[in-house]
Amino acid sequence: MLDFDNKEFEKQDYTISALEGREYSDCTFNDCNFSNCDLSGKDFMDCLFENCNLSNTKFKDTGLKSVKFNNCKLIGIDFSLCKAFLFSVGFDRGQLDYAVFDKINLKKTLFNDCIIREASFIETNLTQAGFINCNLLRTTFINSNLSEADFKTAFNYSFNPDDNLVKRAKFSYPAVLGLLDRFDIEVT
Repeated sequence: MLDFDNKEFEKQDYTISALEGREYSDCTFNDCNFSNCDLSGKDFMDCLFENCNLSNTKFKDTGLKSVKFNNCKLIGIDFSLCKAFLFSVGFDRGQLDYAVFDKINLKKTLFNDCIIREASFIETNLTQAGFINCNLLRTTFINSNLSEADFKTAFNYSFNPDDNLVKRAKFSYPAVLGLLDRFDIEVT
């Protein structure tokens, strides 16, 4: 039984009073503050978070099923603690610094105009994912599947292609030179 279906939550500060309920379907959260909140054990299906601050929010055993985050602050989120079943997210103009996406299936996930600095993608399936105009400064990619991933407009990335599967991944010059950083060479 759903607690909330097709409901809009606007300008709520959940740092003062906790988000009630456990299951949300087709809900929209606009201009809400979840900073340092605990959303563990809750389920969000086909929900939209817009202009929200979710920094350092806890998502242990949280269901994120077809959830979109638009213009949200998601600093320090450990998405690897979410439920894996039907996990599906999308990010547009988000700030995802220090986020953890380890061992998650993010196949075909779109990161559009995002700042993703010092995030972690270890053993992550990013097949056909898109990093469109994303800043990936000091973000870690290790043992991840980046097959057919789109990095054409991403920048500041630096990772070892030998430590990841990069078959048919898309890159553009000059950002692709970040794949040579480990060799400590100078390209002119």
